[in-house]
This record gives sequence, C-alpha cells and structure tokens, in this order.
Amino acid sequence: MHESTQALRGKKLFLVGFTLFSMFFGAGNLIFPPFLGAQAGTALWSAFVGFAVSAIGLPIAGVAAVARAGGLPVLAGRVHPRFAQVFAVLVYLSIGPCLAIPRTASTSFEMAVLPYLGGLGTALGSRAQLIYSVVFFCIAIGVGVGFTVIGWLKGGTLL
Repeated sequence: MHESTQALRGKKLFLVGFTLFSMFFGAGNLIFPPFLGAQAGTALWSAFVGFAVSAIGLPIAGVAAVARAGGLPVLAGRVHPRFAQVFAVLVYLSIGPCLAIPRTASTSFEMAVLPYLGGLGTALGSRAQLIYSVVFFCIAIGVGVGFTVIGWLKGGTLL
C-alpha cells in the first residue's frame, strides 16, 4: 500500500462513492438486467449471479486493486515500466475513443434518426450514419467550446 493512504470520511467518502456510482451505472445497467431476466426464464438466478459477478463484482475488484496498489501505473509497473505505459494508454483509449465515443454516435443514430429514415436509411447505409456522426460531434464540440468560453467569461467577471 501507499504510504500516504488515509481513510475517506464524510463529504469525501460521499463524493468518491457518488463518482464511482456515476462512472459504472449507465443505461446498460438500467435496461439490460430486466431484459436479461426476461430472456433467462427459469435460469433467472444463474443469470443474476453471472450478471452480478461481471457487472458489479469485477468492476469493484478492479477499482479496489488499482486503489490498493497506489494507481494504475504502479499496479501495471509490477510487470514492467514499459508495459505500464502501453497498458495505461490502451485502457484509456478503449474507454473513450475506441468504445464510448463511437457508441454514443451509434446509439443516438439508431434510436433517434434511423426510425425516421425508413427505406432511405437502408438505401444510404453507413453513409447516413457517417454524415450523422460528423454533424453530431461537430454540434457536441461546438456546445462544449461554447460552455468553456462562457465559463471562462463568467470566471473572469467573478474575479
């Protein structure tokens, strides 16, 4: 363990707990369990145990392992320092640019656009999704930059 470990109490414990909850609890954890239960039928409890281990137990064990080691670089550095660098980059890439970001565009396209395209969506194929994704992320970047500028301006006026 790290020398600087300290117990979390009060507000800090609440904030860390809420942060972890918000990181791991998403639409998949809200929608998938009832679907899994309906599909499992009489094997409900086996499905529940499998889901609980994979969707609750493993993420908690991962967070605990990284925390007890003192951080991801320390944990992965036990293998080799170069491995720690490559592993950390691969983990961060898989979380954001390689999984979550494309899934955001894909899910919103499938749920909000494709039903209204009808046969045109089939005719355009992946081009429609590419066009939608480019427009979607341009708007998202614009909104993000807009909030950054507004925050910068407000922060400057508050000082």
